[in-house]
Amino acid sequence: MDNKILSLLLSMLMVSMAAAGCLGGDDDDTTTTDVEGCTDSTATNYDADATVDDGSCTFPPVAGCMDSEASNYDSAAVEDDGSCTYSLTVWHSYALDSTEEEAFNNVIAAFEAANPNYNLDVQYVPFDDLKPQYVTAAQAGSAPDVFRLQNDALGEVAANTVGGVSVIEDLAPYMTPAELAAYGTSMSGVTVNGQILGLPQSGDSLALYYNKDVLDLVGVDYTNISSWTFEDFYGAAVTVSMASDNHWGLCFPYKAAYQFWPWLTGYGGAIFDDQGNPTINSASTVSAIQTIQLALYGQPAGGTGPLPDGSAPSVLKPGCDWGNMEDMFKDGETAFIIQGPWAYGGIEASNVNFGHTVMPLSVLGIPFSPFVGMKGWSVSSSSDAKGASVTLTKYLSGYDSQVEFAKTAKLLPVMPSVLDDDDVKTDSVVAGFGAQMARGFGAPAYAAMGSIWGPVDSMLADVFDNGMAPADAARKAQAAIEKALGMDLTVDDDADDDGFTIDGANADCNDNDATVYPGANDTVGDGIDQNCDGIDGVDVTVTVTLMVHTDDSNITAVHFKGLYNGWVTEAGTQDSADPMMFTIEITTNPGTYEWGAEDQSGNWLGTHCEDLDGTMSDDGTNCEFTVAADGTVSGATKIHVMTSM
Repeated sequence: MDNKILSLLLSMLMVSMAAAGCLGGDDDDTTTTDVEGCTDSTATNYDADATVDDGSCTFPPVAGCMDSEASNYDSAAVEDDGSCTYSLTVWHSYALDSTEEEAFNNVIAAFEAANPNYNLDVQYVPFDDLKPQYVTAAQAGSAPDVFRLQNDALGEVAANTVGGVSVIEDLAPYMTPAELAAYGTSMSGVTVNGQILGLPQSGDSLALYYNKDVLDLVGVDYTNISSWTFEDFYGAAVTVSMASDNHWGLCFPYKAAYQFWPWLTGYGGAIFDDQGNPTINSASTVSAIQTIQLALYGQPAGGTGPLPDGSAPSVLKPGCDWGNMEDMFKDGETAFIIQGPWAYGGIEASNVNFGHTVMPLSVLGIPFSPFVGMKGWSVSSSSDAKGASVTLTKYLSGYDSQVEFAKTAKLLPVMPSVLDDDDVKTDSVVAGFGAQMARGFGAPAYAAMGSIWGPVDSMLADVFDNGMAPADAARKAQAAIEKALGMDLTVDDDADDDGFTIDGANADCNDNDATVYPGANDTVGDGIDQNCDGIDGVDVTVTVTLMVHTDDSNITAVHFKGLYNGWVTEAGTQDSADPMMFTIEITTNPGTYEWGAEDQSGNWLGTHCEDLDGTMSDDGTNCEFTVAADGTVSGATKIHVMTSM
């Protein structure tokens, strides 16, 4: 074939194929264009036609809890939806099954009803344990968020730091001027160096309780008791004490520092001077102790007592303490006790015919002025929810709470507006204790208070347990306080220069006599305890085994306490062979001692006492044993707890 013809045919074929491509479809040679936009269907600007996400997506705001202190904090939230919840731990010290606990439970319930977003873990800690437990917990990083404490301990506790920060939160930044004004002058008792360490919720003060039936029985007219002088009061106590061997005029914890303050102030004494220096070494202290000695031991004829022969009988029950005082009052064994408003509910529930009033004027015409203490609520500086904790603290110490505690538990409000509340101001209990508070003096909140209690307790024990002269005991207490505060001593702690100071483990029991000191030769029968062992001329010590036997298997521990050790609680030993038998061995000198025991819950274990000769007694008093001068032991050394009786 001719090349020209072949070329023409090929050209025609290519044209035909091209024409067929144009006319026959587009599935093999199509060009597409990408569409950019938001491809996230959850976005507010989602584009269904977009094929390529261009990063332009926008989303609705995330709603949630935006408070970082809340337990359900959402870090992604940009809009707060009001869902924040707060989990707080609260420590309280209201006695279980008391009117105080009832009032507290009512206040907590009201707060939770008004604040359903709060989850409160409420825990009970005994009053005496709360302060040390809080300090320990704070240092361990496990402190509660909110806790209740008495104001005189605030400064002491706040002095403890973790990482240089006080363990108590300063509430000053959280308070408005109006909120502070509502508390009146009570804020001064919780403020230290400009820091507000808590909010006061209630005040308390000792006052005089009197058993009307006992006074009626002996013919004492108590119509004008609120205006009694000390002579009036003492005369009434004498009348009661002389009427029966089973009755005493007065019972109060005479070896407790807190109960000693009214007697001290009645003689013009004070704890600190205007510069904050301790002043327990004073003639006022000695006079106060001597007055208590008169009430406890009486006075022989020839003195200045109220009886015609010049004597003064004992009107103060020996061994009276916090544990037995109220029971004696309820049982009609004593006409008078000195106690606070916290005891009112329990006494009232016992159906005792009683009243309460201000303590009398002293022999100097000065009012007995007890501590006016306050208890309130504080916030831990380690709380993860300080704002919520402050909110709760303001409520627990606020108006409604103070009204509830005044009405239900007879605790004294500190807000002036609460005192004017119609339901409060007409309450005789609140009014009565309020009158006593008006005569009292505020317990300071600074740290030095922590150095007062122990030395004063020891001072009273030195006098009433060890026979130390009041002047020596006061000087010893002053030295101990000053040493605890790091001060230069203002007293001579070895006045007789016999080498033995009045302070310390080997203390001189009479620092005005160089022949009297620990280890001196003790002459028999001269009436002087030269070697400071508490007895004259008898250097014998005896080990006595005390026993408690119970038929209650629920009792798993027994704590012994008694006059033999100043009523300090000591744990007994459980017999492995007989788990219902508990024993303790005590070493003591000749003398007569009261004792008793309580179980692991603090319940007193009765008075079914057994003497060494097998004699049983249950007269409602504590058990008693005697160590004779020759070391012979007699009396009751065993208690039977008979739960079936």
